[in-house]
Amino acid sequence: MPIANQIFHKRPDIEKGIYYAQACKVGDMLYVSGCVSWDSQGNIIGKDDMAAQLTQVYTDLKETLEANGISLRNVVKETVFTTDMEALVASNDIRTRFYVEAESAPPTATWIECSRLVAPEMMIEIECIAQINLG
Repeated sequence: MPIANQIFHKRPDIEKGIYYAQACKVGDMLYVSGCVSWDSQGNIIGKDDMAAQLTQVYTDLKETLEANGISLRNVVKETVFTTDMEALVASNDIRTRFYVEAESAPPTATWIECSRLVAPEMMIEIECIAQINLG
């Protein structure tokens, strides 16, 4: 199947304008691009508020997975980029809650602090890889 038939756009206008897909199925795996704290028009949700941004990012991640017929239970690897590691660690209960509510085992994870994300107000971006059929 051509790759174009395996991509998913959560915010088509934004994603097509930047030329990327929110997710792409390849075989039994779903690769999810970095989720950020955007509303449907691309406005930042929760400026300077890690808890609000983290909640929005995991909500978007959950919706992207569900649109592809899976859930957070299918996530095997996540990579977290943050501009404020201390704020992320302090808000980790939000991340944990999303995975526990999905009855998920903890995925492998890498957390990286960086100087800036795509917009200066963004504090968090999360990408992941999920296995579609847990078998």
